[in-house]
Amino acid sequence: MNTTWARRGRAKNQLIFPMVMMLACSACAVRTELETLNIPRRQIVGLAQGLAGIPYVYGGSDIDGFDCSGLVFYVYDCFGIRLPRSAREQARLEGSVRLKHAAPGDILIFKLKKIWHSAIFLGQNRFVHAPNAQGWVRFEELNEYWRSHLHAVVAILPSVR
Repeated sequence: MNTTWARRGRAKNQLIFPMVMMLACSACAVRTELETLNIPRRQIVGLAQGLAGIPYVYGGSDIDGFDCSGLVFYVYDCFGIRLPRSAREQARLEGSVRLKHAAPGDILIFKLKKIWHSAIFLGQNRFVHAPNAQGWVRFEELNEYWRSHLHAVVAILPSVR
């Protein structure tokens, strides 16, 4: 009788783990094009904010570590929106808007000397990004330094206005 309960417990645990993994990955489920158009910006922002604290990894584009464009790529890819992988290529995307019209979820592109840098706008003068090799994904204020290096704001999702 004890072996039967032990087997049932193992079987139950074998079912729970895949279910938990499925729920954890559901934010990254591939969506159809019609669904993509209806993705609320708050979902993009929520996922981006939830990745704060993950370490910077050069060339990283998954939860083991991100570089700046890898973070942007990953967040949008989780909602079935394929973007270019590099910040320089993301800067060439259509949909540029003025900063005063930026909405949460838009992509901020910065030009730092010869380096391109991308981030996700959160609204209220804040953004999330993976800044450098000594850091991690974190929130930043869109202060004078960042404004002076802002190259473009790219609106991937339909405007909220």
